Amino acid sequence: MEKYKNPDVSIPERVADLLSRMTPEEKIAQMGAQWLILKDNGDHEDRELEIGENDAQKSVRQRLSQGIGQITRPLGTHSVSAAEGVAALNQLQKFLIEETRLGIPAIPHEECLVGLMAEGATLFPSSLNYGHTWNPALIQATGRAISEQVRKAGARQGLAPVLDVSRDVRWGRTEETMGEDPYLVGVLATNYVQGLQGSDRSVCATLKHYVGHSFSEGARNHAPVHLGFKELNDTFMLPFEMAVKLGKAASVMPAYHDIDGEPCHASHFLLTDILRQQWGFDGLIVADYGGVELLHSHHAIAGNKAEAAALAFNAGLDVELPDSACAAHIMQALEAGLIKPEKIDEIVSRILSWKFQLGLFEQPYCEPVAAGNLQTPQARTLAYQVASESVVLLKNDHLLPLSTGIKLAVLGATADDPLALLGGYSFPVHLILSKTGDQTGQPVQTLKQALEARFDHVKYEKGCDILTERHANAPVFPGDVDLAVAQTMTSPISQDQSGIIKTKAVIDDCDVAVVCVGDLAGLFQTGTVGEGSDTDSLQLPGVQQALIDFALDSGKPVVVLVTGGRPYQLGRAEEEAAAILYGWAPGQEGAEAIADILCGKINPGGRLTLSFPKNVGAVPYYYNHKLKSGGTPIAYHFGARYPFGFGLSYTRFDYSDFDIKQHSVPQTGDIEVSVTLTNTGEYDGDEVVQLYVRDKVASLVRPVRELKGFAKVRLSAGESQRVHFTLPVDMLNFTNHQYQRIVEPGEFDLMIGRSSTDIVFHDSVTITGETRILPRNWRMVCQTRTDKLPG
Repeated sequence: MEKYKNPDVSIPERVADLLSRMTPEEKIAQMGAQWLILKDNGDHEDRELEIGENDAQKSVRQRLSQGIGQITRPLGTHSVSAAEGVAALNQLQKFLIEETRLGIPAIPHEECLVGLMAEGATLFPSSLNYGHTWNPALIQATGRAISEQVRKAGARQGLAPVLDVSRDVRWGRTEETMGEDPYLVGVLATNYVQGLQGSDRSVCATLKHYVGHSFSEGARNHAPVHLGFKELNDTFMLPFEMAVKLGKAASVMPAYHDIDGEPCHASHFLLTDILRQQWGFDGLIVADYGGVELLHSHHAIAGNKAEAAALAFNAGLDVELPDSACAAHIMQALEAGLIKPEKIDEIVSRILSWKFQLGLFEQPYCEPVAAGNLQTPQARTLAYQVASESVVLLKNDHLLPLSTGIKLAVLGATADDPLALLGGYSFPVHLILSKTGDQTGQPVQTLKQALEARFDHVKYEKGCDILTERHANAPVFPGDVDLAVAQTMTSPISQDQSGIIKTKAVIDDCDVAVVCVGDLAGLFQTGTVGEGSDTDSLQLPGVQQALIDFALDSGKPVVVLVTGGRPYQLGRAEEEAAAILYGWAPGQEGAEAIADILCGKINPGGRLTLSFPKNVGAVPYYYNHKLKSGGTPIAYHFGARYPFGFGLSYTRFDYSDFDIKQHSVPQTGDIEVSVTLTNTGEYDGDEVVQLYVRDKVASLVRPVRELKGFAKVRLSAGESQRVHFTLPVDMLNFTNHQYQRIVEPGEFDLMIGRSSTDIVFHDSVTITGETRILPRNWRMVCQTRTDKLPG
């Protein structure tokens, strides 16, 4: 037996043995991928692409003959049952094992941000919902449930989570973020990674989009990012650093944009100096789809695909995705002296090491999947819990919860549309499949249906549309969209108000009107939010505001129920509506969760992880801004209508007995803060206790406040608990001129609050000693605990 085939030999020895046997062509094949329509008879087909410059393709069999690094989305590319998809994937692996010279299996990868993106998998809420739960343990459990389905589908790498820190909510991919605070994003993303990978890292999580992708020029997809390194490090890199160091993430994906003229896919500084050398990252760096080719076709820093490949792989890339558009030209780069054989050996050694670590040589095949076997009751329960914990109640004039005996008018474009409840990286939305029950193996109950199941008297009238039309099989990555800088486009957003008057009869016959509004996720302007679906306004798309106003004019109590992927301004409703509820994109169980909240079965406990800007002129707006961000004088349109951390409940929570253990703490110490929380209302409920810090005097300008700890506490009516925070002084750091994380001595304000603006207690602490440069493994997490107090 060859040494590399012997599982009893160490991985480094197996890698060295296999590498010594490989031809240059076989090595290069490992640095790319193939994106195919897999067939269970082995007659795999090409997927049609519109990517930059299409080369003449070799046959599928010829391209596979040298092996491949990864197989792209075997189940997530088209509508195929899990049973058929796994059988086809096994046929591909069989060819690689039995019909290539060395028998090296591929790593299959799938999208899994909001559940495995494949037919029949659980449609979890959006990652924006993950953020609004403020519940790391729940997000870790969600990651585990998704991992189970990823493994069943045969994939060993998932392209998730998204660690982009929201900055400008016009950005279409806001719905993929977890919010605007880097610490909260880092904690939740780390827990997702730990859940998805497991302790043995048998599935690779992929951190994306590294880095700063969410602060693009004008909030436009792929646009340049204008950031100095200090802000980049303190805000945008922090979640990645946490997920690498604490979560042991096995993969990272660079972003499409450039920072100060340098595309992330070509940045040796970001991919090698920081990620590998400073942070100790030991995983695989995989390209965002088409990202290497864009170095040539869009960024124009490479004259051809061979130069683009050399730039990316020399910078630190390991595998080009979704195909080998540029990796196929590495031999040319090698012959031209643009890349060295030693670099190729280094990269291929990492790839092979991970293939051995994942056990692919011993178990290249996936167990056959029974029909409809991806879904589990446990996953559905988790999807419901995430949805219910992420709903945010923004306004309630003593109307909610509603009695199930009242007469309810249900209106709006999102009320009876299952796609309105799903994020852009869910399977039906990614391919725009309107009949979700037929296409995904399980029905997605709509808001209308869930309300009809709970309330005795429900009448429905749509009133308006959001889009005039939606096309099936939408583009599934940026290369599929024609580049046309001077193109003339017509907006598909409906401006037809003729249906609004039709709602009069049902409104007149109701006690309460529930107006369901929001957006529809869809890639590249097939929707109103999502990747490539950026906006220039924070008004509701189309004529939805007119529908709300029509309902308000009736004089009946109005509940505005918003679903979607970004905050919106609701005009008169912010003053006149009886209640406003945000459900985000709550997934397949979302309608059930929202209906249970409206009728009082569930008490809303979500808290905002995005600020709601007062005006589109205020964006980019985020709570942890600098003091002078509002201008001088402070601009009238600056600020947030609903602040970061805000959310109402059906019960009341009182804070008391605030205490700081020591007001003087050394550089290597901990700040210990505690507060008593009491549920003084009549409902059981959740409160998120939030700890903020402000550096009062620093050598560089610091934010007005920063979240440094949080605890989600569930209290029965009348119950009290003591909440304790242990905040490492390390977490008071910022980046200096030498690009080092430092903690300066001095005075810091400590604030406990219900939100970033509703501060209940305020005190200060002094950090003693000299300025300290933090070590690689600095303490990154504020520990919390709660003690139940006698009633």
